[in-house]
Amino acid sequence: MIRPINRAVRIAFWTLLIVASMWIPRDAHAQLENSRFGLGFNSLLSADNGFGMGFRGRLSTPINADLSFALDAGITGFVLGGRDDATWIIDPQVSIIVTLPGVEKAPYLLTGIGGYLDPTDGGDALTGPTIHAGVGWVKPLRESVLFYELNPALIIGEKKVSGAIPFRIGVIF
Repeated sequence: MIRPINRAVRIAFWTLLIVASMWIPRDAHAQLENSRFGLGFNSLLSADNGFGMGFRGRLSTPINADLSFALDAGITGFVLGGRDDATWIIDPQVSIIVTLPGVEKAPYLLTGIGGYLDPTDGGDALTGPTIHAGVGWVKPLRESVLFYELNPALIIGEKKVSGAIPFRIGVIF
């Protein structure tokens, strides 16, 4: 059973995350038409769950030539112990992406907040808000862009703090 204070903290966290994801500066509204969507493969090394694999999607909107706002979410399955012992993690994120100068492979930095959620949480699984900061690279193709990134996250659980290191690769349309 979820304690009332724990439930209030979760509700406050999700409310804050939703409000933060809906806030876009008024000047950026015109740039929504320049939004890009990406799909990718996600591998995740977690201090609590081991190695997992999954998929991720991201919607990013440029604020200016160097700065973008992104909303993304992924699902990762820690299934190497079999289906019966599998743990599934859903990890939404809100990020700011700073693109650094580059010619063939443009590097970028990203940072933000998110969540590390186990929908089948039996009470002992590590879940909670995350703080993440990482680095990635994009390589232009003909009409789309290949990306790969490393985006470590600090998971702030109710009773402990842990870490997760995802590696992602995918295509931006």
